[in-house]
Amino acid sequence: MTRRHAFAVGLTILACSGAPADAQTPAPDQRGVRISVGDSTVLARQMLRAGQPELARDVANALVGANASDTSAWVILAQSHLQMGNIAAAKRAGRTAWRTSQTKREGFEAAFTMADIMAADEAYTRSQIWIRRAIQSAPGPQSEAIAIEAFRRVRQENPFAVELAFGLTPSSNVNSGNSNETTKFAFLEGTIFGFPLSQIEFRVPDDERPLSGIEVSAQTDLRYRIAQTQRSRTSLEFGLSGRTYIMSDSARASAPNVTGASLSYAQASVGVLHQWVPDGAQSPYSASLTYSHDWSGGHPARYEIVATAGTQFILDDQNAISVSGAIRYTDNFTSDTTAVTYSALSRWSHVFDNKHVFGLTGQIIHAASDTDDLTYEGALVGISYDFGDVVPGIDVSARYTAQIRDFANSAFDPAGRLDRITTAQIDVGLQDLQFYGFDPVVSIKGRRTESSADSLDTEGVQIGLNLRSSF
Repeated sequence: MTRRHAFAVGLTILACSGAPADAQTPAPDQRGVRISVGDSTVLARQMLRAGQPELARDVANALVGANASDTSAWVILAQSHLQMGNIAAAKRAGRTAWRTSQTKREGFEAAFTMADIMAADEAYTRSQIWIRRAIQSAPGPQSEAIAIEAFRRVRQENPFAVELAFGLTPSSNVNSGNSNETTKFAFLEGTIFGFPLSQIEFRVPDDERPLSGIEVSAQTDLRYRIAQTQRSRTSLEFGLSGRTYIMSDSARASAPNVTGASLSYAQASVGVLHQWVPDGAQSPYSASLTYSHDWSGGHPARYEIVATAGTQFILDDQNAISVSGAIRYTDNFTSDTTAVTYSALSRWSHVFDNKHVFGLTGQIIHAASDTDDLTYEGALVGISYDFGDVVPGIDVSARYTAQIRDFANSAFDPAGRLDRITTAQIDVGLQDLQFYGFDPVVSIKGRRTESSADSLDTEGVQIGLNLRSSF
């Protein structure tokens, strides 16, 4: 029998921190060793650090034999099996450690150990889930920072990435209803009693007026890396998103025929993304091709094919400029119309010394179609400001965009049409309410469309609650 096995067989774990005064000393031929639980745990951890997982395993087995609820012992046992390459045994011990954990520190150690085991088994997505559990159980900021850094390392290794988003958004205008009580129809010809029909004001029906309710939304974006070199990466992308509405009592009373199902929207997409850094360059480039299929009210609405390309230039430590272009082909099933939209976008961002971030965005758009109201020239200007943590635990950001769309011809007005669309939004992140690494974000968003065609005027305010990954 080797010395290691002789030690393991003769080990006796005391249930208290020290031997009682009347403890009987084992006879010399028993070759026994008496050691406290605390000392045994310290000894086992030292053995792991010294690269002796077999000895650490034997001590841990003795500990769990004395107390099956000893979380620290189960953690050591899991780590020992991991070092020895016994992944299945490591998982069993790690899950038992998680089930028996009672304190934040125990939960953190058990979850973090399980994350290591899953990463060693190349189950990177499950490793990330266990790291989020560790973050939720972190006993302090230092432990949380260690887990976040581990999450980022695993994310780099993981060819599969998942992004989830959920939202509950009360809105004053879920149906994009007309904000006017009455409207005119410029395309009407002729007169009645000598008065031009185009100047008559018609009452907007209740079901076309703004209706209030709650938007319920969910989105899943999946990315799978299929190829990678030191300077390039290619990934497949999949997306699912949808939203429906819970109508308010007042909306049901005024427009019973408008339901959440009739306003519902869903989209499924698949695409490929290629990112690379050319030889001799420092700026990253990207190109993508995406196909998406949309449903509205439960019925097929359209499909789109979108091609994009872009790059980013880091000017210095505080300034960066990104530019991109896109071509979008849209085929609408309900109206049997098609459109091709070309757009170019540029964004400048500046980081101030206090870590606040200012952004300025500009975009130009050209849309061509066989339908007048899908053919337009457009321009957009946007500004954003990230205030960072305004007080400990609360961060704030704001953005504002103004867009113009100029239609040379329109079914709503023979003289053409001009739309002005403005959007303002404030996001408030509640870091102290973090849940598994996700921060709740309260968003207040206002949107207004002012059109030369009165029937297209809309405005509304949304107050939403969403979850945002904090790392």
